[in-house]
Amino acid sequence: MAALAAASSLFLAGCAGGDAGGTSEGPSGDYRAPESSVQASLTISNWGNPGDEAVYEAAIERFNKKYPNVKVTNNFTQVVNWSDYINKILTSVASGDAPDIINIATEGVEFGLSKDLFLPLTNYVKQDESVKDLVADIDPNLLEGFTKGEDTYLLPNNWNAMVMYYNEDMFAKAGVQRPGDDWTWDEFLAVSKKLTSGQGGEKTYGFGLQNYTFAYIPWLYSNGASLASDDLTKATLNSPETIESMKFLQSLVKDGVAPEPAGTEANDLFTAGKVAMVAAPANLSSTLIKGSPNLKFGILPMPNKTEKATVFGAAGFSIYKNTENRDLAWELLKELGSQDVQKSWATLGTSNPTTRTAATSEAFLGRHRDATYLYDTIEYAKPVAAPAFFTSLEPAFQRALATILAGGDVKSELEKANSEVEATVGNG
Repeated sequence: MAALAAASSLFLAGCAGGDAGGTSEGPSGDYRAPESSVQASLTISNWGNPGDEAVYEAAIERFNKKYPNVKVTNNFTQVVNWSDYINKILTSVASGDAPDIINIATEGVEFGLSKDLFLPLTNYVKQDESVKDLVADIDPNLLEGFTKGEDTYLLPNNWNAMVMYYNEDMFAKAGVQRPGDDWTWDEFLAVSKKLTSGQGGEKTYGFGLQNYTFAYIPWLYSNGASLASDDLTKATLNSPETIESMKFLQSLVKDGVAPEPAGTEANDLFTAGKVAMVAAPANLSSTLIKGSPNLKFGILPMPNKTEKATVFGAAGFSIYKNTENRDLAWELLKELGSQDVQKSWATLGTSNPTTRTAATSEAFLGRHRDATYLYDTIEYAKPVAAPAFFTSLEPAFQRALATILAGGDVKSELEKANSEVEATVGNG
């Protein structure tokens, strides 16, 4: 509980000088919510997975019970890449049709900040008593991920982290015991080899590799590596630690304990019993529970090399800096991140809730005996290293990754990718 108490003080740390020359904007003096009779329109730039839209529509309905004369337009989409999403917002700003509220994930926050899109929320949190309990219930790591300098710009709405899933029946058949929570890369490799058997179309593998960047970052973090420097000013794809991490992953394919990921879907292979382990976020647990009720699976932390670490990404709502309805936008933003919304995530399982209350509820913990691992990763997880040039960094890494896992030279491919990013953004 001490960590949760620290969340509030962390979130408010930048507020002390907010009204006396700090960077914070928003209300001055005690905050008072707008009258319920106010008439206005609010627009949300929103995104999520299929099914998520219903969670937000329910939140809007609750908001409209208090503000029945406020029309809310929820522009909901699925994000392919963050540059396209933010550029659409910038286009709407330029055309005079800017959203009042913006939902964005860790991967797009620095890019959004570089475009000066977000209103600092610190003064609202400092002066609005109604949000204090909610903020104190959110893990400080989630809040810190949306804080820059003295200000916090987004209120976390949901999040995900990478964990390891394993097929209990395949483990039992191979005589493999569940590894400990602090297992190492060497232990992971040994287990993967024991779980690999058969030939050709009948072959089963110890591990399945995913096709997206988020899945590879834990292997970097657990070896002291990253996609970018700590200050997010330069790419570090060619660091010795990154090279070592990618050589290890390449060896899984070379040694035949993981299929080459091109043309495969790791989650489908796991569901079909073709791979015994797969790394994935919380949404896989929901998919397995609902779609494969006879598959017995367990959840583990990711294995470590030099430190216990994994990656998390969070989604959060911000207020557009130049909206004409800041206080109303704040009222809606609170509802979009509320305990009611967190209860919905706990029930759906497509994302982790942000609050400890929801994460310790029967709805969350009752879904699976290992559900606690999904939320507790936040204690040692690090946010995606997503600089403002992430939209150049990620494609360069993905191109290198595809070649590496197909057998290409690790060092030369990562050097090439790093140089490509440097040439694009001038961060060398």
